[in-house]
Amino acid sequence: MCVKLFSVNVYICFVLLFFSTVTKIQAQDAQLSQYYASPLYLNPSLAGTSGDGRATINYRNQWVGIPLNYNTFMASFDTPIPKKNFGVGFLAHQDILAVSSGTSMTRLSINMTGAYHLKINKKYNLSFGIQGGFEQSSLGFNSFTFNDQIDNDGNISGSTADQLTDQNKIYPDISSGLMFYSKQLWVGASVYHINQPNISRLVNSVDILPLRFSVNMGYRIPLTYKWKGAIADYDDKTISLMMHYQSQGTGDQLSLGASVNYNPIIFGVWYRGLPIKANDHPTQLNHDAVVVMSGVKFNRFVIGYSFDFPIGGLTLGEGNSHEISIRYDLNFYPNYYKKRNLKKEIPSHANCPVPSI
Repeated sequence: MCVKLFSVNVYICFVLLFFSTVTKIQAQDAQLSQYYASPLYLNPSLAGTSGDGRATINYRNQWVGIPLNYNTFMASFDTPIPKKNFGVGFLAHQDILAVSSGTSMTRLSINMTGAYHLKINKKYNLSFGIQGGFEQSSLGFNSFTFNDQIDNDGNISGSTADQLTDQNKIYPDISSGLMFYSKQLWVGASVYHINQPNISRLVNSVDILPLRFSVNMGYRIPLTYKWKGAIADYDDKTISLMMHYQSQGTGDQLSLGASVNYNPIIFGVWYRGLPIKANDHPTQLNHDAVVVMSGVKFNRFVIGYSFDFPIGGLTLGEGNSHEISIRYDLNFYPNYYKKRNLKKEIPSHANCPVPSI
């Protein structure tokens, strides 16, 4: 079974083959350029590590110049529970495939997250998180055109005899993560789809959603120096050096870069690719994109925008991607730390230095 190009070369055979055959082509999770702007998607152990509640919204439009582009939407909320050293959170995530050509597939996930924050000593902390929920994927079967719908003159009519057993698939999903951190340093690892659900749409066939492994680390450098009574906000001006590596199935990816927080302005640049790994084109290095991000803080809001410059083979008109993130910092516990006689300072185990944008 092969899908014909829709109208004049708009659709690609890859779409239906990817999601409805028994061949070993494996699904991949969405990527974010502003990966730190969705903390629960980056690592479940980050739930409740911002010192107070926070809500985030993320939108990504990937590869806007080709028919098989992606849209990704995320919304999350997390908060610490200070008396118990716990954090809890909620993450909703939707991917839409082939937006510019008529939606071919959607993937929706709803997850709850819980994390425990352990204070190792005065300097170092450890957080463990687990995430569980479900995913639903829906295939836009009726938007495809098949061989048996096209006559010898190229006219399209009637309906196809090819049918999927199930256009919708619902399956459970479990993920987990660890984060080791101090006031400036963080090192974390996470694994997604631990239960490796079968996402095949055909009876008596198996198509396993592969594990996704993620490692992230970084170091925050203050641009101001704190001495007693001199500076009110030590975290007001910082540089964060960051690394994020992830692997899923046969694909992997590395992001390296830095972000500058010079309140109220945020600016970041990083490179995404893995040049030391061979790819399908032996004469070309394994590059993907250079990402430029800018943002601004006002009141309790933080808004960021990033643009991907493709450097891995797609032209700028084909492979550019846009991403927007919005964070709102809540104020659930304005008096808690004061009542606990903690000198109005948030305990280190509840304040991980991982930036949220």
